[in-house]
Amino acid sequence: MIYPQRTRTRDLFELNGIWDFARELDQGDYSNGFVPEKQVAVPSSYNDLFTEEEFRMHHAGVWYARKVTMPKMLKDERVVLRFNSVSYRGEAFLNGQRLGSHETGYTPFEFDVTDIIDFENENLITVRVENILSAETVPMGNLQNSPEPGQFAGQYPDTPFDFFPYAGIQRPVMIYTTSKTAWLDKVVVTTDVAGTTGTVNLTGEVAGSAAKAIFQCLETTVETPIADGGFSVSFDIENAKLWDVYQPNLYYVKIQILDATGNMLDEYTQRFGVRTVEVKGDRILLNGKPVYFQGFGRHEDFHISGKGLNHAVNVRDHELLKWINANSYRTTHYPYSEELIQLCDEQGILLISEAPAVSINFEFVTQKTLDAHLKVLAELIERDRNYPSVVMWSVANEATTNRPESIPYFKALSELVRSMDATRPVTMITCKAEEDMVMEFFDVVGVNLYPGWYHLPGQIASAKDDLRETLEKMYAKFKKPILITEFGADTIPGLHSLPAEQWSEEYQTELILGLIEVMRDLDYVVGEHIWNFADFRTAQNFVRVGGNKKGAFTRDRQPKMVCHFLKKLWAEPRYNA
Repeated sequence: MIYPQRTRTRDLFELNGIWDFARELDQGDYSNGFVPEKQVAVPSSYNDLFTEEEFRMHHAGVWYARKVTMPKMLKDERVVLRFNSVSYRGEAFLNGQRLGSHETGYTPFEFDVTDIIDFENENLITVRVENILSAETVPMGNLQNSPEPGQFAGQYPDTPFDFFPYAGIQRPVMIYTTSKTAWLDKVVVTTDVAGTTGTVNLTGEVAGSAAKAIFQCLETTVETPIADGGFSVSFDIENAKLWDVYQPNLYYVKIQILDATGNMLDEYTQRFGVRTVEVKGDRILLNGKPVYFQGFGRHEDFHISGKGLNHAVNVRDHELLKWINANSYRTTHYPYSEELIQLCDEQGILLISEAPAVSINFEFVTQKTLDAHLKVLAELIERDRNYPSVVMWSVANEATTNRPESIPYFKALSELVRSMDATRPVTMITCKAEEDMVMEFFDVVGVNLYPGWYHLPGQIASAKDDLRETLEKMYAKFKKPILITEFGADTIPGLHSLPAEQWSEEYQTELILGLIEVMRDLDYVVGEHIWNFADFRTAQNFVRVGGNKKGAFTRDRQPKMVCHFLKKLWAEPRYNA
């Protein structure tokens, strides 16, 4: 599945805007239309749009509907209806006919509707959305579990993770067209570098009946036959400009699919960057040079729109990342929108792309949990592997990996990733420190540690000692580079205290800078990702006053005190080689 675009052979238009909306309160035939209770924005989470509690917290079935008229000029084309994200489950209908369904919320799905779409009359699109989580969904929910590190309990709604379970059609809905005869269905780009020469390898799949493919990049043109519905081709770029941190050198290859007589059936432009990523000893190497990750965990979260795609917020967030001299972030704790990843490609920001498997609890895991996890992990890799900004895969965050049951589970996840992509390192983010039992399967140790907050509260000196002791134990056991993927403190903006006390801006600043001092004193630590980039909404519980306040920035993207100190610290990279 490739990201839709408009070309000489393809059309594309989005169905964003105002849709009709209703809760599923009875057993009626909603797929053929319904009396709307509300109007809803697409893309957006629906939870914070309305004033009534019964809408905000409704996680059972809700229905979306809108009508669309198709231009007759596309009547002879293949027509595809695509959803970039529907959380958690989406079931789509066109003119009352069921198209299919998808779950796990953050990856795209699409349907060929060529034989269903009506070019003479209006078409009715209806979508059933459900956000009921369980022990067999990824992420999990409604477990009624006991609390432990990485496992929240007793929240409203009942989630073991620490962010609000927003729902709805949260990313664009599109219709795109291709030729009915043949079309490019998949393309995979990998690159290598030898000296100043970049080697580009492309493989792909073509659906339908076609004879050959032509690839054009800069002054290079390569032609290859299509055999058994696929192709494989390589070419070199002399004096290649490498994609790097804040050096977003991008290349474009035009792919044309032709029939036996030379008629062009499809055309698609694939963007890519030439770069390499590897782990060597206690370093992560980008283009053969060590890179130190400085940045944040984040959330797709903003007032009113929730997790809905918000281009203005994405632009603001990246401007703040550049202002503070960050170079990276992790897509905590789910795949982010492709539009945001494309922005990272264009601006030279490093990404750790994470599956939506947060707080997996092996007291409740079943085979269906693993099946759902494997499925969405494969979808994530298929979607993101051509993006140069994605430099590492994260298979999960804060699972109960101190239990033996986790070993075969994470072995299966690691094997899947490596079978699909051998060009990037793989990590898993633990909160079990040296008690973790699955790090043998991963290249980089990702760890969330909160000394000075969840334990040793208010005691910064003791927190620094505790962090050093924990990291030394972890490195002695795992002998792999360690990336600190979460640390920090909740902070109320405008609250000050001298001497520093918890919740004050002084305490957040002193704790974060003190912990970074320890990290940078340990050679095997390869990065510091503060939790969190900005304050965000959570489920309701007594330790969360208006959400999680660990942001370096407020939810409306204004800096707290710590940002000014980080901006100075991060101005000079740790590694200059």
